[in-house]
Order: sequence, then structure tokens, then C-alpha cells
Amino acid sequence: MVDQARIRVALFKNEHHPTISEQILIDPRMEKEELLNLCSEKLGIRAKKIFNEAGVLLNSFGNLSDGAHLYISQGENFQVAISESNQAKQSKKYVIAMLGAAAVGKSAVTMRYVSNKFVRDYDPTIENYYTKTTQIEGEPTVISILDTAGMEDYYPLIDDWIDKKDGFVLVYSVDVPDSLNRLKYFHEKILHRYSHQGNKGPVIVMAANKVDLPTRNISAEEGRKFAENLGVRHIEVSAATSAGIDEVFASIVKELRSRRIVDRPSKKEPWYKKCTLL
Repeated sequence: MVDQARIRVALFKNEHHPTISEQILIDPRMEKEELLNLCSEKLGIRAKKIFNEAGVLLNSFGNLSDGAHLYISQGENFQVAISESNQAKQSKKYVIAMLGAAAVGKSAVTMRYVSNKFVRDYDPTIENYYTKTTQIEGEPTVISILDTAGMEDYYPLIDDWIDKKDGFVLVYSVDVPDSLNRLKYFHEKILHRYSHQGNKGPVIVMAANKVDLPTRNISAEEGRKFAENLGVRHIEVSAATSAGIDEVFASIVKELRSRRIVDRPSKKEPWYKKCTLL
């Protein structure tokens, strides 16, 4: 297969409320059996059917777009909650990437937001997609989150991680002093990638994790000043207690929506309202 023809898709088990996914690269021209074999290997199931987000059974994949979500069945019919499926079709999906050094809690923050669970011990993966359907300011919202590894061995993948994203969460841990300064690298990579978009680029938020700890090596003031120098919002969070977690993701969506409203063309006054009566 030709690499340039490949697209990235997220695989979910065909469950009522699927959250955890496996990300793979596929060629849309591939045969159904070949993709079923890949799905079986990635999800650890015997894949027999492939559905899209609307619950449509797929036999070919030429119309799939990059970032598509696929739901994999072992033979049963589409199980995803209908309300979530309708919300996915009616609302814009926001794609957000988590970036930061290793062991700062990127996965813990992600899992707390997606499933409201605190995962203390997490087996790190290179990258993984999660999804959540929620309400933000009363509007149905679908958020797709790319959780990434923080080990420097995987830094060559950063260009792929930051491509085609609506927002970024730069995570550091208040008990790991160097984790704050390491965010400069990720921030510079994002700015370089989206320099041509100006104010229409992705929204970046900085999250100070583990603020529940009794002692900290990075003060709140240090974090705020660092974020101010980068020109991004700073939010203190705790994956353990859930403090600030919802605010991180909601703030990104709200900012993106506010830009959409500002960019919306205003209605011009009819010419006759501009006339002055003599």
C-alpha cells in the first residue's frame, strides 16, 4: 500500500457506550476481510462487521475521512446508544491532543474526563484515541482525545500528533520540576505547524496536574507566569479528585465556538436604511 493514501481511524468495540479505542492507519482501498483481520488483532475480538458512527454497515471504505470512528462487531447489530449517535451527526467533533513529559498524568486526566475514573497505574502506550459525547453550554458535543506518550523516544511522532487538531492540552505535574519547562518544546512545535493560521489556529490550554498532593515543587504562581509567557490559559487540575478536569476541555470548545461566532459574517443593512431623508 502507498503510505500517502493512508488515513488514521479509531477502532471501538461495538458497545452501548464505547470509550477506549485503538488507532490504526488504513488504506481506504483495502478489502473488507483485510480490515476485519486488523480489527480483530487490535481489539482482541473476532471481528465480523464494521459500522460507521451513524450505525451504517460498511463493506467498502473509500468514503472514510481521516479521523473516522469505526465500531467493530462480533456479529451482533449496532449497539452504540442512539442518542450518542444522533449527537455525533448533529454536532461538530472537536479533536484534542494531550502533550507533555512522561509520568505527568496525561492518561489519568484523559480517563478522568472520559469515564470519570481515576486510573492510578496506567500501562503507557505510544498513542490512543478516546471519545466522549457530552453537553457544553447546552449544546451536544463530541470530543475525540488523542493521548500520547511522553517518553523522548517517541518525539519523532510529534508532527503526526499535532497535525489536524482543534486543540491541545499541555500537561505538567506540580511535583516534577522539569515537566513545566519541557512544555516549551511542545508549544514551539504547535506554533511552527500552525503559524500560517494566525488567530484561527488550535486552542492551547496548560493543565497543572496533581494539585491534590500535600507538597508541590511548582507553585501556582510559577505555572501561571509560565503560561502567560506562552500566551495560553493555565488551569490547575487533579485527575485524582477531578478538580478542574471538565474546565480544561470545556474551555477549549468554548473558545473555538466563540471564534466561530466572531468569524460569522454579519448581515448588511439594506441600502435604503442608509439613506438620509431630506
